[in-house]
Amino acid sequence: MDIRGGVENGTDRKGGKTIEKMKKKIILIITLMVSLGVTAQVDIRKNAEAFSKGLQSKYKDDVEGAIKHFEEALKFMPDDAASLFELSEQYVKANRLEEGFDAIKKAAALDPNNKWYQMRLGLFYRNFEQYDEYIKIYEPLTAKYPGDINMLADLIDVYMITKNYDKALEKTDLLVKQAGADTRYYHVLANAYMDAGKEKKALSLLDKIKAIDPNDQYINISLLEFYEKKGKLDQAFDELIDAIHNENLDFATKANIYEYWFNKFQDTKGIDQQAFKAGNAFIEAYPDHQLGYLILASYYIKRDDFQNCKTMSLKALEFDHTNYGAWQYLVLSEAPLMETDSLLKHAQEALQYYPNQPVFYWFAGVSHALKKMDNEAIGYFEKGRKYVIEKDLLADFDSYLGDLYHSVGEEEKSFEAYDRVLRVKPDNALVLNNYAYYLSLRKERLDEAKTMAQHAVELSPDNEVYLDTYAWVLYQRGEYAAAETQMSKAVKLLKQPDKTYYQHYADILEKVNKPEKAAEYREKAKALAHEE
Repeated sequence: MDIRGGVENGTDRKGGKTIEKMKKKIILIITLMVSLGVTAQVDIRKNAEAFSKGLQSKYKDDVEGAIKHFEEALKFMPDDAASLFELSEQYVKANRLEEGFDAIKKAAALDPNNKWYQMRLGLFYRNFEQYDEYIKIYEPLTAKYPGDINMLADLIDVYMITKNYDKALEKTDLLVKQAGADTRYYHVLANAYMDAGKEKKALSLLDKIKAIDPNDQYINISLLEFYEKKGKLDQAFDELIDAIHNENLDFATKANIYEYWFNKFQDTKGIDQQAFKAGNAFIEAYPDHQLGYLILASYYIKRDDFQNCKTMSLKALEFDHTNYGAWQYLVLSEAPLMETDSLLKHAQEALQYYPNQPVFYWFAGVSHALKKMDNEAIGYFEKGRKYVIEKDLLADFDSYLGDLYHSVGEEEKSFEAYDRVLRVKPDNALVLNNYAYYLSLRKERLDEAKTMAQHAVELSPDNEVYLDTYAWVLYQRGEYAAAETQMSKAVKLLKQPDKTYYQHYADILEKVNKPEKAAEYREKAKALAHEE
């Protein structure tokens, strides 16, 4: 028997073709197996290639390219959870939120044990405000990974959003155990309990913070807020002072708390004494910083304690020579102290730092005027008025300029300045008086002078200066009887003898035929002149 030949020919002794059929079937199966094997390898390879390209595009911030490649990877392997995970992120960046949501839901379903897939799905639920779904994911996650404090913190945040404070407290206790003396969430919870009207629980938490960390940097702030909401302002202020002394709390926060408190309660009884305590607390805690000294300078200026205000202002300038508030308090305190030389020096120094601030031109001008340096004073007032925005302050500058221009004999400029004032402040009694008097001396525009002088007296009827001016204007107009009436009032109001008033009165009395009384007042005027 030729077995080799029989096999080769596909026949056997029985004359059938069984061998041939089996051979063909085996060949077919092998072919199919090979074919299937090759196809699987190609799909995996192409999926891997597309996924790799997607990651490259992702790292280049090429969102559209990344989406294209991750979608391509999914064509070769539709159940590729990793590609779905990455694709969800890119969809979000492309503002395709719903598609991103669908992608991460599929990824999480394909691999429910993957922490990162579940976390991202949870965050999607949170962002879509589906908090119940978020909690269903994060509660088992935090139980499975108790050491992940960030995940635990995220869950606490959602509990807070949903006002599930008791669960938030439970998880916060766990968080504090995991993170050591990290009491931030106790602060948040305490505020939440306060908002919910659960004050005892809030205070209990604040006490717990102190027990865990007596030097907690935010404990004084939380207690301040607690007592403030309860209306216990004295205890709240005590916490503010403790906060200033708290070495673990940064300076900027302390300054912000101070500003908040004194802006909110600036009209409250006793606020000045609180400012005094706070200023001293800042000086004790930060002796080389200007803030405490500025607070005390403000305190002293309000009490007209100009000497102490000056001392605190100079101290503040030692630490910050450019501090505007310190310069302002300094000149404001030196002016009433009549320290003219010092005031002039400091006003000029302040102008080196603040050349556009009218307040320093004002005091430089005032200082020169007090030193009888009228032309120099005019220079400062004229320059300073250019930087004034408020109409009332501009009127004050022009009022001073009107007097100064008169003193140097420039009457037209004086009257122009007075006119500017009266356009803004028609009831400025001082300017009305001075304008009227200077016009009477020149015997000009006496009708206007009478109107202005009369209005000044109406505004301040018991002012002897204004009555004297009104009387003298009437005298210049020849209204002697009316002049006598007004001058008599002025003389009666004098607090001490004055030769000018007596001279005016004497001149008026002569015009109304009262020579003896006129002589009496003329002698009084001469006597006062000899005493000078």
